[in-house]
Amino acid sequence: MTKTIANAIFLLSVLTTITAQLLLKKATSSESLSFDASRWFSSLVTFVTNPFLLGWILSAGISAALWVYVLSRFELSFAFPVSTSLSYILILVLSWWLFGEQMSLVRWIGVGLVCVGIFMTSQS
Repeated sequence: MTKTIANAIFLLSVLTTITAQLLLKKATSSESLSFDASRWFSSLVTFVTNPFLLGWILSAGISAALWVYVLSRFELSFAFPVSTSLSYILILVLSWWLFGEQMSLVRWIGVGLVCVGIFMTSQS
């Protein structure tokens, strides 16, 4: 398989990881997603029929399968730091944009430093 395809699968792995986290956040932000032990069956049904949780499970599963491929093509010492850093940056920006989470100047500076780190890592 070509390097371009491997890079695309690497990026898709990162994007599905991010998607899973965003879906989980959306699911857990829902008022209906609380577990009541006295009504365990209806709580369980509500839990397993939540479309955001189902999307999270699907996205996380796809991400895990893609990650297996990524690790077969890239060194772990490269793949893990770069994927984690990209995920960190995109989650931070998307959480701010989609959920209105507050981002301090220090966080934005941190994102900039992480970007520099990703660039430096990718050059090795």
